[in-house]
Amino acid sequence: MRISSKNMIAFQVLLDIAAHTAQGRAISIPIICKRQGLSHSYIEAVISGLKSADFIRSHRGPAGGYSLLKNPDQITLFDVASLMNESNDYRADLSMTLWASLDAYMIVQMQQITLSSALSKSPIKIEQSTKGITQVKVSAPRVAQPKPTRKITKPKLGPNSVFAFGSYLKTT
Repeated sequence: MRISSKNMIAFQVLLDIAAHTAQGRAISIPIICKRQGLSHSYIEAVISGLKSADFIRSHRGPAGGYSLLKNPDQITLFDVASLMNESNDYRADLSMTLWASLDAYMIVQMQQITLSSALSKSPIKIEQSTKGITQVKVSAPRVAQPKPTRKITKPKLGPNSVFAFGSYLKTT
């Protein structure tokens, strides 16, 4: 399994989000960009992948940002690395069995590293600029209720043209 910088950044972003979620806060993309020293578009791409894998969820509004959707014990380094890796193709050569066995060993090791265990070992400073999030309950989708109809009465208006106004003046 190839460990790329994108894998490391995605895991670090998840650590930031997990630390803030544990404190009841959400963290926004601009704060993550500042903390990681990366561009907004790059962090958005990483966040998009994490969100599509149902690792995180977004919150709108002034206290908006991202928080964990899953328990940190359920997310492993292997999950994040396999999400961010495009392919795992090996060229057919004589040393393929060596690389395949190293890859298998690395996968086993990565599956043992959870987000929770990594979070307990890394001191992450919580941003004071983030606000608390409200717990979002997952519920059934809302069905649109028909709006009650009410009788609309048109107000009495005067004539709508100069000619009608002349006729109106003659009758009053």
